[in-house]
Amino acid sequence: MIIAIVGPTASGKSGVAVVLAKKLNAEIISFDSRQVYKYLNIGTAKPTASQLRQIKHHLISICHPDEEFNAGTFVKLASDRIRILEKKGKNVILVGGTGLYLKALLEGLCPAPPANKRLRRELEAKAKKYGKMYLYKRLAKIDPKAAAKIHPNNRPRLIRALEIFYQTGKPFSQLHQQTVPPRYKAKIIGISCDRQTLYKRIDRRVDEMFRKGLVREVCSLIMRGYGPELKPMQSLGYRQVCQYLAGKITLPAALVQTKLDTRHYAKRQLSWFRPNKEIRWFPVKYNLDNKTLLSMVRYAKL
Repeated sequence: MIIAIVGPTASGKSGVAVVLAKKLNAEIISFDSRQVYKYLNIGTAKPTASQLRQIKHHLISICHPDEEFNAGTFVKLASDRIRILEKKGKNVILVGGTGLYLKALLEGLCPAPPANKRLRRELEAKAKKYGKMYLYKRLAKIDPKAAAKIHPNNRPRLIRALEIFYQTGKPFSQLHQQTVPPRYKAKIIGISCDRQTLYKRIDRRVDEMFRKGLVREVCSLIMRGYGPELKPMQSLGYRQVCQYLAGKITLPAALVQTKLDTRHYAKRQLSWFRPNKEIRWFPVKYNLDNKTLLSMVRYAKL
């Protein structure tokens, strides 16, 4: 049995996954693109020490911040874990917020070429020279369908789409339709809450991250040699703290900007997941009540 738990950031997915795992004799595989990195702990809201003791988690803190990690890498590693867990007689719970990773695992990847570091450096250099909208405008000219689905500030995805076009001569949107047959069948549980509650949860989480020492964590990463230009260091919280450490914004401004950007990210996550008709949504306001838990268990066992 494979269960996937989806929903916006700060909706409580990790806690729900642990409770369900206990009920379903399962272990947890994370599909979070930031939690795979070592040393990025506070800002990625990794499972707590208590949660890790209660249930075995996989694909958390498995690579260094300067290592390449993408959907293809995730699919390979997650597939290996699923095979191992199935042999052990364990059920699998997938939990995270990176919808692309889950889609790649369940539905397959498009036949795209591997990363080209030289080409990526060139695109990064042009973006730095001509401004942050350069990549988006370039993609909009050659592949408007792909550009319509990618946020203008999502530099990694913009670069990947351009990289594919320059290497194959085919638009990413065209290749994206040529996926392999579905790999796994999963029951997908969505965690939902009203917008006001979600924003309160986001604000509370960000406040807690800064209180717990997010600034110290970023300083430690920089001292280890992981600079602000790395992809993990450009993610939520880390990017804003790097700007603060560089003297570009104040600490209170970094806090406010992190909350605002996290809200925008939550909206994008919902836009990704909402069209999926296979998701069964369950309302969870603050804590998972027994009635909702039983409904989730029954749905998982159908």
